[in-house]
Amino acid sequence: MGKAKSKLPPLVDKDLKTVLFSNLREEHLLKLLGLFKEVDVDYIGAWSVAELFKVSLEARISVRAPIIEALFFMGDSRSEGSWTFSDFLVTLTSFCALSREEVLQLLFIIMDGHRNGSVRREELMEFFAYVPVGCKKPVFPVNNSNALEKFRQGKWTSLEFDGLAQLCEHFPYIPYPAYHTQELFRTVILGKAFWEGFDKDRRAILNRKVKRVAVPCTRGAEKVDVKLPVRCTMQELLEFSRRKTAVNNGKRVEAQITGKIASKLTKDRDLEIQRSPILSLIRNPRCMYHVPHEEMHKLVTQNSDRPEFEIPSMTGARTDLEATTPGGVVARQKDEPDQQLLESFGADESSDEEQDWDEESEEEDSDEFSDEEEEEARPPGSAG
Repeated sequence: MGKAKSKLPPLVDKDLKTVLFSNLREEHLLKLLGLFKEVDVDYIGAWSVAELFKVSLEARISVRAPIIEALFFMGDSRSEGSWTFSDFLVTLTSFCALSREEVLQLLFIIMDGHRNGSVRREELMEFFAYVPVGCKKPVFPVNNSNALEKFRQGKWTSLEFDGLAQLCEHFPYIPYPAYHTQELFRTVILGKAFWEGFDKDRRAILNRKVKRVAVPCTRGAEKVDVKLPVRCTMQELLEFSRRKTAVNNGKRVEAQITGKIASKLTKDRDLEIQRSPILSLIRNPRCMYHVPHEEMHKLVTQNSDRPEFEIPSMTGARTDLEATTPGGVVARQKDEPDQQLLESFGADESSDEEQDWDEESEEEDSDEFSDEEEEEARPPGSAG
């Protein structure tokens, strides 16, 4: 019996794995696909930021507006001002999967737009001065700005993550918009009960074993091992981004030295950090905390004859990633000619003519050399 036709659009391997790590299964994906199509009233297969506000039932003049706009920016994988179904699926499920500490980390990332590792006082003031489109005054109350003057008696210029956590502990209304935004989306995306159960499973210390689950739309014929994502500190996220990425034309790209000098322990921890929800939802390369995924080139199609999660090195076939240099240039053997270029100049048809021409050139050179030797060997004064 053949495989059933997939009701889901094709998903990149890493995207499908990300949602499976968050305990989502086929029935959840189909439900979210229905929600995506329901909100997409223009039938263009993409969401704008207006659809994101619509599904959250939130007005653009509330204190949650800057969080929602920042979330939309981070999830825009193509940097085109729109969300595909993959962007919608991965970004919102990863956002809903965040723990309370990770929500605070996300707030820190939103404020630290340049990825300096600290939030300057001016950046906090700029965030609190957010004015939505069509309004004339900031949405945040003046209490937020006053809190900056009261914190540490105003004797500070920048805060690292621990400092921001202390600020939010003293003034809980500062992180309130971020926490409330997550509650809104958890209600819409599969319901609060689902995510509370996910939080409980993730908090369990002993719940670190690997589960084998069915790949969606394969009727259980194919399975994959999944494991709940681990927790990461803000310092680990920052150092991971610095080691793995570089800036090129305003975008975060993979660093050329990635993976060359790291120990096995570091590589194993890097794999855990890479699949954390907070890094999974940051898909826009123009976000300075974005980390490109190594398997982004591989497309998962539910109707393919080969397993979706087959490791390329075990098939014996060279993938596009293996056939390219770190800079993305197609690798060619040193002595391998460009056959297409040779054929365009008729190299195959004129190969015999070129060989004859080379032989004639060698004969002429040898004749000229013989004449010169004969002239040098002739005694002075002798007639030619």
